[in-house]
Amino acid sequence: MLIIFPYETDAPIYHWPFATVGLIIFNTAIFFMTSAMVLPEEQYDLVQQTLWLQFGVWHLGAWYPWQWITANYYHFDFFHLLGNMFVLWGVGIIVEGKLGWWKYLLIYNLIGIVSCAILQTLMIFAPEVGAAGASICIFGLLAIAMIWAPANEMSVFVLFFYRFFTMEVTVYSFVTFCLFLEVFFGILHVMFSASQFDEHGIIVFISSATLHLLGATAGLGVGLVMLKKGWVDCENWDVFSVWQGRNRLSKEQLAEEALNSEEGKRKLAAARETMHTQFLNYLKADEPAAALAVHRRGKLQFADWRLAEPEHVQLIQALRKGQLWDDTVLSMVEYLHLYTERASLVRLALAQLLVEQLNRPVQGMKVLARLDPKQLPAPQQQKLAALRKRAQVEAEENPFEATVDDW
Repeated sequence: MLIIFPYETDAPIYHWPFATVGLIIFNTAIFFMTSAMVLPEEQYDLVQQTLWLQFGVWHLGAWYPWQWITANYYHFDFFHLLGNMFVLWGVGIIVEGKLGWWKYLLIYNLIGIVSCAILQTLMIFAPEVGAAGASICIFGLLAIAMIWAPANEMSVFVLFFYRFFTMEVTVYSFVTFCLFLEVFFGILHVMFSASQFDEHGIIVFISSATLHLLGATAGLGVGLVMLKKGWVDCENWDVFSVWQGRNRLSKEQLAEEALNSEEGKRKLAAARETMHTQFLNYLKADEPAAALAVHRRGKLQFADWRLAEPEHVQLIQALRKGQLWDDTVLSMVEYLHLYTERASLVRLALAQLLVEQLNRPVQGMKVLARLDPKQLPAPQQQKLAALRKRAQVEAEENPFEATVDDW
């Protein structure tokens, strides 16, 4: 006798498993309300034929589509229920932990309904027997967990005859082992069934293993579609990311990878354009301080951030108009490091601001020393000469002014 069921995982759980606990309670309640222990034999037979998935009845007048739902909540005996509920807890906390309760319930029931519909169709000519249990849905969840969290670990309880122990295994290893067992027993069933005919002369290949694999196939499809569509965030622990080794990348490496991707480049360009538009709007609204703040933030966030030369001149003019002298000086110095179109005029305006507004004549003289008068129109040349005289006189009165050399 071998019993294995998971009870804990290290996979990140963002939603408390309300739905998983609810499903366990609901399945248990349905079992005790419909079991042979509490119902007379005739009522039990009627309930069973109503709730389980009947085979060989897919024809007009004998079609019970509600069984595609009810069969997933009906169990034949207590050990059937107990085994399913233990595994449901172990795998349900992983899937619901990533989705939340309502998406989880939607997927759980969708897997059951689709699988039961397919199964009943495949069993059109089978004898009027049936199937029931949450196994189809649970194997669907197992397949999803293997796609979304293969490298995460599960704590597993193992009972082997009269000895028991616990162990840590990856989700991928646990699900692969479960699927291997189903394939193995499914092959054995086919081998034995091939030599036997039922009373209608039909070989019946469908077994519980087939049902489980059908549910796993449905879950595999759901898990892959949701992952590829970006409807679930596996934080690079999904099967494809693990194969590529991306689950071992640091946050910095992942951020760099995202920025270098085509989608990342598009988002970065869109964010940059939004910030640039915001900068222009502040200039247009005559809010130079806000425009300057956006410009400085842009330099921090974008390596290629740079204003067009006319825009930088507009910023300088707006700051001067607002009498934000210190910010004007810094913007002028930045201009001189980046542009040459109007460098002489900006240098003259910078020296004038230093001398006349900030009382920094020594620094003003250093700025003027790097200015060639021939690069200025005649009126500005006269202004340059007058400014130099004033700066020299004031510098003699304050010879201890601290200066910056690279202006």
